[in-house]
Amino acid sequence: MNLREALAALPTERLNSMAYFYGISLPEVPEDDYGPKLAELIASHLLIPANALVAMNGLNDEEILALRMITISGGGSGVIVEQCHQKLNQLSRKWRRNGFKVIEGLISRGLVFTRREGYRQKYFVPTDLRKVLSDFFLSEIFQRASIDPGRFTPRYRFDFAAPLRHICLLLSYVRKNEVRITQSGSLFKKCQDDLVVIIEEDERSLEESFFPVRYPPRLAFLLFFAKSHSLCEERNNTLRLGSETAKWLDVPYSQWRQELYKYWRQTFIEQDSDLQTLLWLIERCPQDTVLSVSALMEEMEALSTSHSSHGLNLRVEKNLVDMLEYLGVLEVCEARNDTMIKVTPTGKALFGLAPWPEERFDTDIYVQPNFEILVPCTVEPKILWTIDGFADIVKVDQMLVYKLSKDSVYRAMLHGYHPQTIEEFLGEHSRIPIPQNVSYSISQWGTSYGRIEFEDVILLKCDSKELADELMMSPRIKPYLKKKVGPRYIVVDRESYQTLVEALSEEGYMPKVKSGTKAAVRHTESAV
Repeated sequence: MNLREALAALPTERLNSMAYFYGISLPEVPEDDYGPKLAELIASHLLIPANALVAMNGLNDEEILALRMITISGGGSGVIVEQCHQKLNQLSRKWRRNGFKVIEGLISRGLVFTRREGYRQKYFVPTDLRKVLSDFFLSEIFQRASIDPGRFTPRYRFDFAAPLRHICLLLSYVRKNEVRITQSGSLFKKCQDDLVVIIEEDERSLEESFFPVRYPPRLAFLLFFAKSHSLCEERNNTLRLGSETAKWLDVPYSQWRQELYKYWRQTFIEQDSDLQTLLWLIERCPQDTVLSVSALMEEMEALSTSHSSHGLNLRVEKNLVDMLEYLGVLEVCEARNDTMIKVTPTGKALFGLAPWPEERFDTDIYVQPNFEILVPCTVEPKILWTIDGFADIVKVDQMLVYKLSKDSVYRAMLHGYHPQTIEEFLGEHSRIPIPQNVSYSISQWGTSYGRIEFEDVILLKCDSKELADELMMSPRIKPYLKKKVGPRYIVVDRESYQTLVEALSEEGYMPKVKSGTKAAVRHTESAV
């Protein structure tokens, strides 16, 4: 809700009082238009930064603190009335007025409003006014929390491709393996261990989990993201690729990032007002500014109205800082007694405050004579998806190491790959020529494929050779028969079974059919 809309909902007497306070001339308009017009004039006045600053200069320390809390706490979404009063009463032992009286002064000036969300009442600052006020409050916070950029050295090499690579590898693992699910709804330990390796995460668990089953944080995030977006689906106690996987692989990588960030925010943040507040501060941090996390936590002492301070440091570290670093939003530096953070260009783009930076994925791979394929971690995800389809990952480090084998190529051919296509793909993307022995082996493996093939057929048995010959000569019956495989046996295509039963019946042969089959049911119904 913007400021004009919030003011228009107030009684006319309240608007007249605000207009008098700010020295705004009352409009001469028809009575029906008076309230909306006055609301518009007051809003236009307060949304001028200089006027907003004058209005704030007229506030005492308690009112400034309360206004800052309501503007920022909960990521700007407002604060619950009871929690706000409790917080202000806690901080106001030396003040003459209680929390309600402090807020009353802000309401009378049109700086704070109330609204109902469900069964709770909230204090809030309208969106457009909040932006104006935030500029004042945030500049003070960032000034107190900023660190000399010269002291900042990221703890890890910035891996912009990590979350995209890992969601791709997770989906590919599900594609290639039988991922079974326990009765409690979690993955079997063997699958968890495999996935922890390929997504490069050690086995740590969250102190407070947002999920019904306990996984390491990165695995939990990626797995539940995939399930929520129908990239994976549970069927018959097994995790399989979902209906949206093919579509997902075709969307731009910037959309991958946006969807991952959006899901993380909705799942990890929106139910935690303290983390919501901190994220809101981080999103508005000036470019190239380095912030002290401990200093931000000190600011939270005056901003937070929640009762969830238990375990806040751990939640900030694991659920906020570590995950934002993983998603490419932050670079993180660990000092002796503090953690320092800096927003990346990718982070600014995800916040909607900057255009998308150019992200250059690798397209080159290296095929070795020992059948290993060396793949850079920054390879384009769709290339990684293809390689993972016909080779097995054997090592995850600064380079991903895959191994080609007869079994891996055979498995790929079962899923629609062709040896020639594999060779062409490797030739297109390998930085060095494909070793001759590798190319020869792929071709040889391909020639062995399909020499033995299964067909789904039905065997028709006659009681005599003469009857079998008679059926093979019948113009009505012969089109549904494939060939004789003995004096009394004839192979029938399964798809022709029902039609053949009907044709035999019409010709007076009265075939014996197995009870319960569609052909038996239809034959019985027609007889009746």
